[in-house]
Formats: sequence, structure tokens, C-alpha cells
Amino acid sequence: MTKILRKDILVDTFILVDEINDDLILNNLLKDIFENKEYYHNHTNVIGKHTKFNFLNDNKNFHDFLKLIKKQIYYIYKENFLIDNAWANTYNKNDYANLHDHKGSTAFSGILYLTDGPGPGTYFPQYDLTIQEKKGRFCLFHGHLEHEVKKFNYEKDRITIAFNCLHVPFLDEGQKIILIK
Repeated sequence: MTKILRKDILVDTFILVDEINDDLILNNLLKDIFENKEYYHNHTNVIGKHTKFNFLNDNKNFHDFLKLIKKQIYYIYKENFLIDNAWANTYNKNDYANLHDHKGSTAFSGILYLTDGPGPGTYFPQYDLTIQEKKGRFCLFHGHLEHEVKKFNYEKDRITIAFNCLHVPFLDEGQKIILIK
């Protein structure tokens, strides 16, 4: 006899917000994004432009950012992890992101803001929290948390990097890893 049991299970979630002041890393990331000529439109929850999802996975400047925030990562995640995907989003006037989550991220997810506001911020309804755009600000959050960006009604572009990391209980021989020690 087949039996299926279902139950909502509560999980401990988090949002960490902090800032970096390393203009070299931030400007190099912007340069890498501007040099990319391959953008996609409206294929995701982001109604705007975005790069391929693995665009920044092997990017030295993105890895330097992760090394710079290793202390903050350790506050929320103390296990091994791998970058699953890291991509850039560019919001122009009237662009937005639908309410969504990153439940496939088994370690943590994050957003790095590469431009200053004004802007609508990133809204996390479960916390009733809006994180405002500021160049160098970043947030790390549990992948189950829903978030959205309201319609962007500004002339200046809003540029962010979004990323997801996966829990790695052990490393297979030959598996590519990035150490952020």
C-alpha cells in the first residue's frame, strides 16, 4: 500500500545585510558585466536584462568579493559550499522582479548591489524588510525566503549580482572548488 504523508516543516531562515567598500572589486565587476554582450530578457522572474546564470561562476572578481565577505558568510553558514550560479541583472525603467524564492539553493543565496539608489529596493515579505540599493551593499539570505523588486521607475540603471550556493557534504575527487580562506 502506497502512503504519502505531507506536512509543512518550518525552517530557520536568515538575512544578513552588510557592505563592502572595495571600489576596485566593485568597478571590475561592473566592467565585466558591461563587456558582456549576451543578455537575456524576460526568461525568469526578472522582467529586465540578465546574463547567463553561470556568467560569474568562474569570475576572479566575484571570487575576490566572496573572499572579502568570508567572515559574514561564516556567520550564517559554516559548512562547505559551491557556487551553483552567479549572474548579473540590469533593471531599466519599468523593469521589476516577480515575487520568487531560490529554494534550489541548499546553502545560501545572495545579492550584491553594484549601483546606488534611488530604487525600489529588494523586498522580503516574510521579514517585512526592504533592502535599499547602495553600491557595495550585499545581503545573504536563506533560499526559501521570497523576495521581489517593485517596478523600477528611475532613469538610472539598477545593476545587481545574484548568486546561489549549494551545500557540499563532501568533495568528490576532481571536483572544482573555490577556496575562500
